[in-house]
Amino acid sequence: MAALRIEAQTVAAHTCAAYLWIMGKYVTLKQLAKQLNLSHTTVSRALRNHPRISEVTKQKVQQLADELGYVQNPNAQMMNQGKSRFIGIIIPDITIFFYAKIIETLQIILADAGYTLLLFNTQENEAEEQKAVQACIERRVEGVLAAISVETKQHSHFESLLKHEIPLVFFDRVLNFLPVPKIIADDYRASYQTTQHLLDKGCRCIAHVTASIHLNNSNNRLYGYMDAIKDHGSTIDEQLIHYYEMNPQSIETFLNKTLKKYPQLDGVTVFNDYVANNVVNVLLKLGKKIPEEVSVFGFSDEPIASYMHPQLSTVQQIAPKMATLATQKLLSILLQEDTLTSEKIVIHQDLILRETTRA
Repeated sequence: MAALRIEAQTVAAHTCAAYLWIMGKYVTLKQLAKQLNLSHTTVSRALRNHPRISEVTKQKVQQLADELGYVQNPNAQMMNQGKSRFIGIIIPDITIFFYAKIIETLQIILADAGYTLLLFNTQENEAEEQKAVQACIERRVEGVLAAISVETKQHSHFESLLKHEIPLVFFDRVLNFLPVPKIIADDYRASYQTTQHLLDKGCRCIAHVTASIHLNNSNNRLYGYMDAIKDHGSTIDEQLIHYYEMNPQSIETFLNKTLKKYPQLDGVTVFNDYVANNVVNVLLKLGKKIPEEVSVFGFSDEPIASYMHPQLSTVQQIAPKMATLATQKLLSILLQEDTLTSEKIVIHQDLILRETTRA
């Protein structure tokens, strides 16, 4: 499984021993007890100032602990309390800048709250996603933040988290029918606005490149495009819609075929910036002038949008805000300030106009 764990040090779940660092080796509480000729339980209680342990014994234990630079293991204490202080993070693709920014923000907030982030990168694979969920259960994480993979069609693995009473909060890519909080972007509205902008600038034959029909965000972007076309008084032409399936070559095939049938093509809206960059490159290769002949709109303002030439018009990046809201929601549930209910928080996005659309 493609999993990355971000944590300082790890102690196995079955280990209740504290540790200290001596001569390059960890020394367990049991070894400390042996050196003092006391029981493991007595040493543990002495360090916790248990009332049943005499003051003499407490002082003896604490003195040796201080001499050796003893450090209590907080993970062991929390395991004894039934708390792991782990939060599972399941994302579809760590190489996408949007998710990298999500992780960066999550890690800062969770660390500040005293939690360790367990990160699972599913690489857009449902089977890996299922393994990640199972690993979260086995690790006894206290909560999970997740964005589903492009392949995800089942939901039973996420339901298993709820059966184990592990709070779940979805962000960005969500399963709408699960009764848990969901933090999403207003993809429908943003896509409607991008299409409307092209129409306002004179475009009349606009294509749309979308992703999996199983993803809520790409579907909402598709619906926004379609409604903007219909509201303008035009009919939807299915041949102007391309369902992208992670195959860059399909973009060239689609545009070649579309331009032969619709030489008047003058606009393309795309579900993300990486694929929009491919669209721009293919159009330039085919001799089209951008934006004079064809305007192109991306989505999410990835770094590539401002590095490419011409610079890509796109939709605002909201990863930090989405990560903050998702983490705050999960933490409020863990602190019992909020309940695990079906709730949807929608974040507004602005358009960013650059060089691939008409002024």
